[in-house]
Amino acid sequence: MRGEVYRPEAAAGRFWVTHPRLLGLHVSEIASFVALVDSDGFTAAAQGMNLSQGAFSSRIMRLERALGVVLVDRSVKRLTLTAEGRVFHPLAQSLLAVLGAIVDSVDSLGQASDPRQRG
Repeated sequence: MRGEVYRPEAAAGRFWVTHPRLLGLHVSEIASFVALVDSDGFTAAAQGMNLSQGAFSSRIMRLERALGVVLVDRSVKRLTLTAEGRVFHPLAQSLLAVLGAIVDSVDSLGQASDPRQRG
């Protein structure tokens, strides 16, 4: 049951993601990881997200726990991603881009169909 998508014919196009670890993932944690890599450090990333360094670190640890892997090598001073972190980073960027596109699409559809928005 690794990352399978269940699509029963009787569900009229509804999809259920059956990977149990997906339920533990939060967009804010994924965005925090991308910010960490893009800013090249915990302090700058935490400041950029208006979080304390402790709160920011907790987000990264929750993400790692949900994924069941370590993404960041904490044994060195400089930000170093593990092999899993290097694989996850571009996928996380893509996921955030898709989620952004979904929100933009829904927003534009909502504005087009809302009579109050048509003047």
